[in-house]
Amino acid sequence: MSSFTLKSIFQSSSSLFAVVLLSVAPLAQAASSFYATQELQSQYPQAFALQPEAQAFVETAQAKTIEDANKLVELILADDDLVSALSNWRQLSIDQQIPHLRKVFALEYRSMGIKKPKLVIDNHSYPNKMVYFDFNPLDFSPLVADTNQLKTGTVYLNPEKLATQDKFASLAFLIHETRHSYQFQLGQIAQKKEEDVLLASGYVAAFNAQKSLTGFGFSDFLTLLNEYEAFQYGNYVLGRLTHWKLDLTSMGTFASQFDSHGQLKIDLLQLSSDKHHGDTIAPQPSLLEKYNQAAKAQYQQRQAAKTL
Repeated sequence: MSSFTLKSIFQSSSSLFAVVLLSVAPLAQAASSFYATQELQSQYPQAFALQPEAQAFVETAQAKTIEDANKLVELILADDDLVSALSNWRQLSIDQQIPHLRKVFALEYRSMGIKKPKLVIDNHSYPNKMVYFDFNPLDFSPLVADTNQLKTGTVYLNPEKLATQDKFASLAFLIHETRHSYQFQLGQIAQKKEEDVLLASGYVAAFNAQKSLTGFGFSDFLTLLNEYEAFQYGNYVLGRLTHWKLDLTSMGTFASQFDSHGQLKIDLLQLSSDKHHGDTIAPQPSLLEKYNQAAKAQYQQRQAAKTL
C-alpha cells in the first residue's frame, strides 16, 4: 500500500464533510452546533448512540460492525486488481476509480448478505448532493418475511463533486452509503433473533429521526445510530486497507473514527463505563456530557483546519 500524509488528508477532509452535511442536515459552524445536544436528542432518544435508551444497541452493534467490516476487507485483499488499484488510488481520476468502486460495491453487498441496492453514479440524479442514501421510512411497515419484498434504497455518488474532494472520499462514501442499505433492509424484516431485533429497531428509530427531526448539529446528526455505525464500519475498512495511515478526520465523529493503532478515538462503551472521580455526592455526568468533553479535540482540530 502507498503511504499517506496526514497534512494532505487533513486539508482536504476539512471541507469534505461540510459538503455532505449540507445535503442532509444544517451545517454546524459554531461550537454550540458542533457538540451533541440533549434538547434535540431527547425528542427521539432511542435513535442516538449517546442516549441511555440506545446503549444496548451500541453494546451489540460494535462487534457486529467489526465482524462485517473484516469480511469486506478480506474480500478486497483477495482481489489482486483491487489491491493494485488501491495502492495507486491517489493517482487515479474519479473516472478511473469508478470501475473499482463498482467492484467494491458488489463485494460489500454480497458480504453483508443483502439484496443488491440500486447504485447510481452520475452528476444529475441528485444535483445538489455529493453522496446520498435515498430511502422512504414508510417501507419499514409492514414488516416482511420474504426478502424479495425488501426495498433497498438508493446509493448515490456524484463523480463531479467527488472529484473536488480527497481521493479516498469516493471509496469512503461508497462503503458508507452502501452500509445504509444493509441497515435499511434489516429494519424491514420480521426478525427472530434477539440481537437482530435490537439492531433493527435501532436503525428504524434512527432513519425515522433523520427524516422527522430538524436542527441537527454536527455531533447530533453523526451520533444517530445509522450514521454512527455506518461511519464506524467504513472507517474500519479503510483503516485496515491502509494500515491505519488514512485519517479522513471529518468522516463521522471521533466515536466512529480509528487512530493509527486501530483503536476508536472515542470508545462509547468505555466512556459509558468510566466513573467520574470527584465529588461523590454530585451526579455522574451523562454519556452525552462525557462525549462532549472528549469531543473537544475534534472540535479544535476542525477549527485549526479552517486556518490551513
